[in-house]
Amino acid sequence: MRRWSAVVGIILVLIGISAILQVVFGIGWIFWPLILIGAGLWLISGFSRGSPGHLAHEQASIPLEGARQATVTVRHGAGRLLIGGGLAAANDLLLAGTFGGGLDASRRREGDGLVVDMRVKDRDVSHYIFPWTRGWAGLLDWDFTLATGVPLSLNLETGASESRLSLTNLQVRELRIKTGASSTTVDLPSSAGFTRVLVESGAAAVRLRVPQGVSASIQVRSALAGIHVDRSRFPQAGSGYRSADYESAANKVEIFVETGVGSIDIF
Repeated sequence: MRRWSAVVGIILVLIGISAILQVVFGIGWIFWPLILIGAGLWLISGFSRGSPGHLAHEQASIPLEGARQATVTVRHGAGRLLIGGGLAAANDLLLAGTFGGGLDASRRREGDGLVVDMRVKDRDVSHYIFPWTRGWAGLLDWDFTLATGVPLSLNLETGASESRLSLTNLQVRELRIKTGASSTTVDLPSSAGFTRVLVESGAAAVRLRVPQGVSASIQVRSALAGIHVDRSRFPQAGSGYRSADYESAANKVEIFVETGVGSIDIF
């Protein structure tokens, strides 16, 4: 049904465009080709398939499988992404939650570590063409929790999305964020020892909260971004910002941000 709708939609659009070209030369009626184009786009976008309820919110979990550490890559193109901590590692679960559009996850063992790659199962591009439909109606939202006490490397690749990461009680040793036109808020770990944070963003708003008692070293490269750093906690040091007690701190984060047009807030 999807393939049929797309084919019919494309045919209607082509007929409509052809008719408009005829109108330009004084032949035909201007309204019916516009109607055909509208009907074709309607079919392509998926409205003709009825309610988008087939994009179910799937309950899913990934077992830890006895691994002592994990690398998790999250590829989330649209919608809202919520990540938190709260799973006890004793349950032998790495993560569990709800995944709009379903979860397509691959995993493999590398020594004592588990490597997981996650993405939306239903990747029909028509779900993302029009922001007022599927991806922005909560149907592609992800909300999951990760195991506490397990050393983690977390990689996020997000598009036109809203991301909220509550990592305060997690053992995240490395966090990589690559994002486009989005809003991303991160509560960094409070007791992970050392955490490296790498952010690459386009036209995005990024907010990084460093918990009290955690020191930070910060470097930002930007084109036209608005940069706001809490200098009472992280005074300027050379070309960046650095806590006075960074070297001796038991818990600290090293932050490097490269951004285009947007805003960066670190506090």
